[in-house]
This record gives sequence, C-alpha cells and structure tokens, in this order.
Amino acid sequence: MKIAKIKHVEDCFDGSFIKEIAFEQVITKELILYLGSDGKLQYFETFARPFFKFVKQGKYECKGVEGNQAIRIILKNNPEQSLAEFIEFIDKF
Repeated sequence: MKIAKIKHVEDCFDGSFIKEIAFEQVITKELILYLGSDGKLQYFETFARPFFKFVKQGKYECKGVEGNQAIRIILKNNPEQSLAEFIEFIDKF
C-alpha cells in the first residue's frame, strides 16, 4: 500500500502526536486484517460504514473506515520512530 500524504493534525497533552495518513488507494478489508496481524484489532464490519481500530502497544493506534482513503494515527512513545515503523509495516502490504 502506497502512502500519498501524511498530514500533522495535532499534538496532545500527553506527548502524543496525531497524524492523518492518506493512501493512494481505498482501505480494504484485506488491509485492515493485515494491520491486525501486528497488534490488537477491533473491526466492526457490520456497521453501515465498517469502522476499525488497531493498537500496537506503546507505539501507535490507528482509526479508520473501510472504503476511505485515510486513517488517523496517534503516535505514542518516540513518535518519529513509531511513524517510521508504521510506514515500513504498511510498505510490506
């Protein structure tokens, strides 16, 4: 999966950073399940707009909707390294 753009959204009081990651293609069920292979996944595919939340403990959490082209990622400890790890993981899909 190719990332088209990364946009900074906000800084949190706890030191976390929120970014919006836009992909070149829409988010598919296969991508969502791939994300779940590397952490804890909550996937609500029966919702009118299937929502997912993915957490990699101590690194980041992502939220998004299947069919959209962007997700929100909350970067935790060492945000730059956590973002680099996420990008590397996505590049393998």
